[in-house]
Amino acid sequence: MNTFKTYLKEYLAISTSEYVFDPNGYGDGNSLYLKIPISGPMFKRIWPDTIRATVFHATTPVNLNSLKKLEGKKKSISAFFSMDARTLEGGVATDGGVVAELDADILISARDDIMSQVDKTGRRWVSLDWFENALGNTKLPVVGKVEKDLNSLIMTLVKKYLVTGVSEGVINEDWDDDDDWDADDMMKQALALDAANAKKAKERLLGKHKDPKLVIKTVDDAFDAWSNMKKHLKGDGEKLRLVIKDYFDGVEKIIKKHKKGLGEIFYGYAKSRRQTDSGWDEQIVNNIKIKKVHVLKNLMDRGEGWKNLNDSPFPSSSRLVTTWNSGIELEIYIRKIVKKEAVRK
Repeated sequence: MNTFKTYLKEYLAISTSEYVFDPNGYGDGNSLYLKIPISGPMFKRIWPDTIRATVFHATTPVNLNSLKKLEGKKKSISAFFSMDARTLEGGVATDGGVVAELDADILISARDDIMSQVDKTGRRWVSLDWFENALGNTKLPVVGKVEKDLNSLIMTLVKKYLVTGVSEGVINEDWDDDDDWDADDMMKQALALDAANAKKAKERLLGKHKDPKLVIKTVDDAFDAWSNMKKHLKGDGEKLRLVIKDYFDGVEKIIKKHKKGLGEIFYGYAKSRRQTDSGWDEQIVNNIKIKKVHVLKNLMDRGEGWKNLNDSPFPSSSRLVTTWNSGIELEIYIRKIVKKEAVRK
């Protein structure tokens, strides 16, 4: 689920690289503000025992065509187990009025708004800081461990792709014309950093050692360089793609390393009674199948919305379409369906 501001960002559909390298920087939070990709295939590899559940998705008549095309696909969407009547009627990221009842695989389950965002490919992203208090106001120990590993990952990738020499753990390219530097020693360092690209490393050493770019001695420095990675690698799309691939691979290894603790965060709510005190919860799901379409009567009264519904795969005459007089009635129905299924779990 999203605020309207977040919806506008989704509408603009920014690129994957904008999420990997946040151009706004990371402040004092560093890895806490990194965006974590919510990838169906990745989560399936880590947690093969998929939770399949009935969820609900608020939308509009015009968007039902797009939703229908997602059936059985890996692309993820935002759904819910619980939503109050006012939000059902007004919508969260859309005008609302139509609620699709779905069978879906749960990728992440939360008792409140995850503030997930989507890129141009349809992949969703969640900041690590959401994980920190996902099960309440107590910081979970596993988050600190993940945070530490992500700091190490960013430092490693900055060394690999931006740094030509490393000495005693300090990344330093602040050389000038008069520096007395040992090319052989630096070459050994470069080879250790990137054996597969030794030739490129040598060219970088010999061609750029007089052009100081980075002085990176701390995690903060590494994150500053990370947020500007696209500038540092401008014109080298191949290398940028390799950085992104290494980031995805590194994140997967870290999540897999902490799968037990993170599994409690990602799936604890879905395995519970699925009740929240918030206006709505959020479930990131994929591999959907549309079971029913619920329409609020106030949408029909607008005329245009109802006409669009008749142009969708689910016209008003469809046996899969149910009309409700009020959001309260629909909210009660949703609660009954969710409660019944949660009890069976």
